[in-house]
Amino acid sequence: MAEDLPDEFDVVVIGTGMPESILAAAFARIGQSVLHIDRNGYYSGQWASFSLKAIEEWVKESQAPEEVYISEVKTDGEQVMLHLKDNSYHKYKLQFHISDPEPELEEKKEGVKNIADGSQEKDSNKIDLDQDPGDNVEKEKEKLELEPESTDFNQAQTSPENLKDVDETNESNENNVESGTQNSLEDKPPEPTPNVDNAASDVKDTKPTTDKPSSPLWTESKLRKEWRKFNLDLSPKLLYCGGSMVELLITSDIAKYCEFKTVSRMLTLMDGKLKKVPCSRADVFSSKDVSMIEKRMMMKFLTFCVDFEKHEEDYKEFMEKPYKEYLEHQKLSKNVIHFIQHAISMTSDSTPTPEGLKKTQKFLHSLGRYGNTAFLWPLYGSGEMPQSFCRMCAVFGGVYCLRTPAASLVVNSDNVCTGVVMTTGKQIKCKRLVMENSYAPDSYIDSVSNRLVNRGILVTDRSIMAADDPHQLSLLRIPDSSDEEHPTTLLELPAASMMCPTGLYVVHLTKEANNESQSPEESLQSVVTKLFKDSDIDSTSEDGSRQIVWSLYFQQKINVGGQSSSAPSNVILVPGPGPEIDIDHAVTIARKIFEEVMPGEDFLPRPPNPEDIIYVDEEETQVTQDSEKTEFSETFQGSGDDSSQTTQPDSIDNDHADQSSETKATNGSGKSDVPSNSSDIQNSAEEISESIEKCVIEEKMEPATS
Repeated sequence: MAEDLPDEFDVVVIGTGMPESILAAAFARIGQSVLHIDRNGYYSGQWASFSLKAIEEWVKESQAPEEVYISEVKTDGEQVMLHLKDNSYHKYKLQFHISDPEPELEEKKEGVKNIADGSQEKDSNKIDLDQDPGDNVEKEKEKLELEPESTDFNQAQTSPENLKDVDETNESNENNVESGTQNSLEDKPPEPTPNVDNAASDVKDTKPTTDKPSSPLWTESKLRKEWRKFNLDLSPKLLYCGGSMVELLITSDIAKYCEFKTVSRMLTLMDGKLKKVPCSRADVFSSKDVSMIEKRMMMKFLTFCVDFEKHEEDYKEFMEKPYKEYLEHQKLSKNVIHFIQHAISMTSDSTPTPEGLKKTQKFLHSLGRYGNTAFLWPLYGSGEMPQSFCRMCAVFGGVYCLRTPAASLVVNSDNVCTGVVMTTGKQIKCKRLVMENSYAPDSYIDSVSNRLVNRGILVTDRSIMAADDPHQLSLLRIPDSSDEEHPTTLLELPAASMMCPTGLYVVHLTKEANNESQSPEESLQSVVTKLFKDSDIDSTSEDGSRQIVWSLYFQQKINVGGQSSSAPSNVILVPGPGPEIDIDHAVTIARKIFEEVMPGEDFLPRPPNPEDIIYVDEEETQVTQDSEKTEFSETFQGSGDDSSQTTQPDSIDNDHADQSSETKATNGSGKSDVPSNSSDIQNSAEEISESIEKCVIEEKMEPATS
């Protein structure tokens, strides 16, 4: 594939992560020729989302040693070798916490079918009440190949996805599922078309049974069989509803490539209990965890934060002091300070006051834009976001090649990069090069900027906090008493987020590390113990704990933007994903770089509507222009000194006009290239107009190709 590429591009982009994909789209949008390559066989790089099988393969490939490439290509400058493998990840630990039952015991169990046959246990008299009855309907509808509706910016809808209607030929199957659900309810009439939204309300008054299932719901073989339904993020990121990423998606019209779901539940851990954080005015006054006095002081402070810049005198003395001290100075209660610091602003004890106020303001500005939430989650994972910008780049002529490693850069004596050399030996020249940090040689990286992030991905069989609606996405930030500067961020994603099969949850844990001595599992163990093994956390569970069925821990080394002075002047390094929960930082980096290298150019403006574009043949356009030029020349030639004739073309003497037009339109052979009189000119123009109109109609009738 690399051998078929052109020999020169304006910009070569190495890596398909978030910042570099935004830049690739921005360069292509203004007419630059862009080559976008990646050494991996998948998009998004360190921002990628994997299926269960793919993430196991990723772990194996990441632990393999890096290959050494020896170039035999002769170039005009020095060759600087690049990394052919991402060395940012370390200390992996992947584990299945469940196993398959023994064959002898499996044969003795009645009513349970072998998972290998692809069947499921069906019992109309027994329903797992920890799971919403709507999930049983949803499972049956998945067999019927139904797809849930999803949120997009064009419709500005953020309610949970409703299931589409079932075909009449499959109504009997759905009725069987509904009958099983009906038997577990008290005096509930059957519903013809249940949906996700109202299914949770059907069981809120039922009491959980103490009967335990006769066999584990999930086994390793069943989990592996559902591997396609998993989308596990290496770096999960949310979008502030009022953040820069949402604004960019709207203004650039890239929102049409994305689907989102709201993060409807903000949680916090107080006194060993999980509690829902009151964010909006309605939440504050309806919360039972906040007293009436606390409600008033909380609303007063949040109202101040909305436009705190106008009241600088109120926080001027705390410009260099921590945000927590400023909250205490406002005489807020302990509960209110906890909600604001750890849930709304998500700040640490050392965060400066101006930064804390800005984060609080950003949260409040995002609240209510797409429902009673401040965050959006991209369906199918954060890895979909870079791909959306790659699509925009491809629309405007960008060339994409996966599994195409760049072996080296070609740098001349002026320390300017003139091109790249592929592992196939193909040399491509470029004027500018954008590269993700993990590709760059060590000499180009400022080691002072390195940060360590411990990440954990858990698959559990129930939510961390029981609720009527099992489809809620939850966000939780947990302070660490032993490391107050680096709290743990927890993001729980149900099946409605398109991250896992129905009945399971994906839990992402993220914590910045102080040093490399502690393993990721040890760093996150205290949170896992509190939420998944401590019986005092959730009294609604049978045994007070959630079962972890699968887990992966790993550590990531991140360069957050340091580029050494030894790097060529036209090489741009962009960082990977950091520990922050939102994605706006990538937009800030990409916009800053683009404005520096392309001053005066628009950053990802909205593309024209395809229906408004008229495609015209160049030869027909030239004929039209010549015809118009001849007609005007006749007008001026025949007008003489009478100015009134200039504005009245009908009064021109035809004989004189014919002579004038023939004089101006004759070529070297004396033959005229245009019609000989004005009536012929008009007829010719009408024919051209009809031809152009016909061309446009045929263009619109052609089917769209992706």
